[in-house]
Amino acid sequence: MNIELLKDKGKLALVNKEYKEAIEAFSEVLAQEPGHQMALFSRGTARFRLEDFAGAEEDFNSYLTLNDKNEKVYCSRGAARLALKRFEEAMDDFNKAIEISEFYPNAYFGRAELFFRVGEKKQGQEDYDVAVKLQQQRAQSLLEGQGIMFQDPNS
Repeated sequence: MNIELLKDKGKLALVNKEYKEAIEAFSEVLAQEPGHQMALFSRGTARFRLEDFAGAEEDFNSYLTLNDKNEKVYCSRGAARLALKRFEEAMDDFNKAIEISEFYPNAYFGRAELFFRVGEKKQGQEDYDVAVKLQQQRAQSLLEGQGIMFQDPNS
């Protein structure tokens, strides 16, 4: 099958939460193009959703050998490692995601969850609060970009 059709098939399956079908489609993409970053990330995401955390980590590792500048992939690998209870490695990934993009709320949410799990409630709450604030700022920026203003800029 054409690689573009396979990618579309995988994306549609992922959106429809048909994770096994998504894995199959993205595996076929990767058979034709082993370094396809979108297919690696998407297959890793589908594996994560099926709770195949080791398989997800494997795909995220492969992605990061090709491109180590993506905060989303570090955050996703951190989530897989957190699920595997490999807390130090998960912390390294969440920290790397924040280093790449200090305004990426999911990395703070992930790190907050890690802190909560290891009993560091104060640090967990601090990261959670930062994540919520970043999400609110993103939402407000999006709406303002559409011409919707919530605060009077003259006050």
